[in-house]
Amino acid sequence: MPLISNRFTVRPFLHYLSLYGMGCFVCFVTPAMAQDGGQRLPDWLSLSFEQQSRIQALDGQFRAGIDGDDQAFEWRNTLRADANFEGFTVQAELADMRTYFGDEDTPLDSFTTNALDILQLNVSFPLAGVLSPEDSGFVKIGRFTMDQGSRRFVARNRFRNTQNAFGGVHARLENGNTSVEMFYTYPTIRRSSGDLLDNDPKMDKESSDKIFWGAILETRLSAQEDILETYVLGLDEHRDRPSNQRFDVIGTGFRLYRSPAPASWHYEAEAMYQFGDAPALDVASAARDHSARYFHLNFGYSFDAAWQPRLSFLYHYASGDEDPLDNDSNALDHFYGVPRPDFGPTGLHRAFQRENIDSPGLMLNLQPASDVDAYVRVQNYSLAEEATGWRTTRYRHPGGLGEDHLGTQLETRLRWHLFDNMLTIDGGYTWLSAGSYMDRVDKGDSHYFYLQTIVRL
Repeated sequence: MPLISNRFTVRPFLHYLSLYGMGCFVCFVTPAMAQDGGQRLPDWLSLSFEQQSRIQALDGQFRAGIDGDDQAFEWRNTLRADANFEGFTVQAELADMRTYFGDEDTPLDSFTTNALDILQLNVSFPLAGVLSPEDSGFVKIGRFTMDQGSRRFVARNRFRNTQNAFGGVHARLENGNTSVEMFYTYPTIRRSSGDLLDNDPKMDKESSDKIFWGAILETRLSAQEDILETYVLGLDEHRDRPSNQRFDVIGTGFRLYRSPAPASWHYEAEAMYQFGDAPALDVASAARDHSARYFHLNFGYSFDAAWQPRLSFLYHYASGDEDPLDNDSNALDHFYGVPRPDFGPTGLHRAFQRENIDSPGLMLNLQPASDVDAYVRVQNYSLAEEATGWRTTRYRHPGGLGEDHLGTQLETRLRWHLFDNMLTIDGGYTWLSAGSYMDRVDKGDSHYFYLQTIVRL
């Protein structure tokens, strides 16, 4: 693949590079101006800006139908304003998320590119004394982003270039050690005009035939910070289609965890069961019964030593279809969660997701300095069900290939937080050592590199 696409020209890249430099300049000049009595915003208004730039390269393509190497430059800018009035708050956030240096074979989609659009636009009202004098919370109406629980099924993306957003109602109420959240939304459809390589904007819109809703209850169980979450999530798709072509699924689950602390054990266990209806295999058949499972376990120990080493054992399981051609659907739907914390980088990599996966592993976290953190993670990946195939990478093999071992992945990351977290430098390397499944589909080892900066104002 050529290093620079024929769609890429130097002028727009230099334009964005200059904007990046201006952002860094403002990052350091603004605090000094404030100290010297410069102009300040009114008390009711706050502004924040974040700029994330990532250069990345993939040596050894593992996806079906694509060969060779690839590279891309991802660019994400978000500008957020919060206007606080008596009795309500208005929030607006613009996002510009683009990809450069790609070519015709670069796997671009709405996960990588979503040129200038409105990420959030909502109004929220505070809640107090609903059930008792100690209650507090909010009700938010409009378009918004969300992080829920472990972020495995509902999240605002951080590493991925584009971000999930929802239009609807979101409410939270908390009292002491207990909180409850509920939402009823139409997920936002990320859109671009024409070829994604052109980075031309097109207004996003809320889905007209998809509803995503949920309720989450969280409570602290002990003074040792053991926390229990229980939740129910629902996704109803294709409401304007025939009933046998709808995807109507409910997922109910729990999460029990204790966060890491020096010289102590930590753990996390999460499980979800999904049930409902999945689209029929053809227009004349009845809807398929959907039944899927997910389980995650993480436990380890944090040593009270230099560099604060933390060693953890990890395990992930997400069900797949034993027979994709029967009347049962068993492949887990990961809703709107993020794979990055559990399965490695997204971007050009994005090899694994919570679908048809069986993955044990080990992870070592280190903190060499107060503003530096790093980790090394090794995971073994196999298919939960051979017949489902490796769908994240576009492989589908009804009946299976007789092999289920995808490979072993070594992932490293190093981050440096500078100037009171106003600048983060983040780099990583991921090696996917091909397993017997990849050998059968004529794929070899894959190496992924990235270097990114995040500027926050």
